[in-house]
Amino acid sequence: MLKNLTNIVRSNQNAVMVRVGDKNSAVYTIFDLKTQTNTYTGTLNATKKAWNKHYRNSRQFVTKSGSNHRFLGA
Repeated sequence: MLKNLTNIVRSNQNAVMVRVGDKNSAVYTIFDLKTQTNTYTGTLNATKKAWNKHYRNSRQFVTKSGSNHRFLGA
């Protein structure tokens, strides 16, 4: 039953974004792992904007050969 009420939407080493409630009446919140607090709570759109501004990873992933993974197919 609890699985239907709380779902992890996004997560990384900085924070976890969680949906609380069912899809029709959901509230989204971001739990900051450094401060151990809920920093943002609101609608999906507002919480996604906060995630992209404050918590998304800014690292560029690189393969063993040192090339950027985004351009491997090019």
